[in-house]
Amino acid sequence: MKQNRRANIIIISMLFSILFTSSLNQSASADDVLDIPELFQIGQEHFFLGEYAQAIVTFDKILEISPNDTKTLLLKGTALSNLDRHKNSILEFKNVLATDPDNLIALLGVGVGFGNFGEYKQAHKYFSSAYEISPENHIAENYMEFAEKVIVRYPYNEVAGPKIHQVAKVEVVPDWVKNSAGWWADNKITDTEFISSLQFLIKNSIIKIDDVKETKDNSSTLPSWIKNNAGWWAANEITDQDFLSGIYYMIENGIIVIEIPEKGEITKEEQLVLDRNLWEFERYLDRIIKTIENDTRYIEYPNPSGDVIKKFMRDYHKWNFEQQLKMGTDSFPSPTYTTNNETFLLTYKVYVNEQPKGLPLDHVSTLNNSFAYWEGRTLKAENGYDVKINFVRTESKSEANLWVTWVVRSLGENVLGHANLGKGVVEVALGGYGCDGNFQLYHVDTVEKIMTHELGHGIGLMHSTNRDSIMYPSLQNTQYAYCLLDVNKQFTKDVSGIVLKKQS
Repeated sequence: MKQNRRANIIIISMLFSILFTSSLNQSASADDVLDIPELFQIGQEHFFLGEYAQAIVTFDKILEISPNDTKTLLLKGTALSNLDRHKNSILEFKNVLATDPDNLIALLGVGVGFGNFGEYKQAHKYFSSAYEISPENHIAENYMEFAEKVIVRYPYNEVAGPKIHQVAKVEVVPDWVKNSAGWWADNKITDTEFISSLQFLIKNSIIKIDDVKETKDNSSTLPSWIKNNAGWWAANEITDQDFLSGIYYMIENGIIVIEIPEKGEITKEEQLVLDRNLWEFERYLDRIIKTIENDTRYIEYPNPSGDVIKKFMRDYHKWNFEQQLKMGTDSFPSPTYTTNNETFLLTYKVYVNEQPKGLPLDHVSTLNNSFAYWEGRTLKAENGYDVKINFVRTESKSEANLWVTWVVRSLGENVLGHANLGKGVVEVALGGYGCDGNFQLYHVDTVEKIMTHELGHGIGLMHSTNRDSIMYPSLQNTQYAYCLLDVNKQFTKDVSGIVLKKQS
């Protein structure tokens, strides 16, 4: 088994087999460009081995050349989080959000960091933002629900948030814009010239049209009746607010078709405000760190923490039936059966091991779905008779035909489960180390698929060559429950070789 590392709240990671592309600084030399893919590959290899410190050294070399490279920032943020450097991790993810505010992985990554500080309400805000962007994503949903439950269970005093500074905006309409409106009302300037003044108002947020569909077609002639408003406004017969409300209404409803100005380069003033807000945010994180040093906070992890893994290994015999699996099936009683015409009703008594403690996902109850899957099917015996399966739970290992258990350990490279054939042990992994070098829980649907497959071996079924069959020997789509970088499949390495095994 790989060396365990603390599995942090929702730390995630990038399952990569990527073609690396990146925007480069203008100052980057040709040699730098050629070095980046090689550096990224080296960093990635360290990352997946759990060698996070070495990975970060390599990622920093890339970021010296291309400071805003998103893929590298996301990997570095994840590596920092897995090293319990939560402040630095949050800041790396925030760097991504500065240029890509809807980046799902970065939003979840910041939430993970706040969760590791016990600031679950703040974490929930970021998880909720991710869920709003991608409500179909199970990872975003899992994180949001996890934070909601923890907030209810463990009340705490929030640390006051950072002060937010904003760039000073033009708040009143300049006189020259009002002059333009008057000239336009008197037909002294064209529609296009008047629209230019409206674009100024939009750019300076005097008219806010964030929710208006952008169009590049400003060729339409403006309705003549709009000029009445412009003339009245220029003559101070209506207020600025009355005129701007009318313009906004007409833009919003497509009466005025206007080109929305593209965002230009950041100004010095805007950069100063960004730098000041970053400073305020860092001080906010420092206040959180100082607070939790003097405040008892309960930190709950969706993935198994280091303590959970240690306890699991200490009580290895409780959840692992590895030795019994290797011994075979001789000590297990055969299932009983009855016949009805040409149908066999095969009854399996099943001992169901408890799920390891300290995990948020309930796989014991989802086992019922695996039972129902096989009980709802009619199988064929070698003599051609129909076979129906019935599962009955028992608390006695000695009378059980099948022992079902979940394991929190590596079952071998790309192996998700083991089972004796016909009777014996059914062993299913709850997670694996293929995400980021730490143990990460699989999504409940993935665990259910593994369980259903291994249970099929338990009742005597062999592998199928049909890729659509539950008994096909490899699982084509393995999903993690809380792995951030499993959010986007461009960050996911090929899982087609992950094997669902039987052991006769």
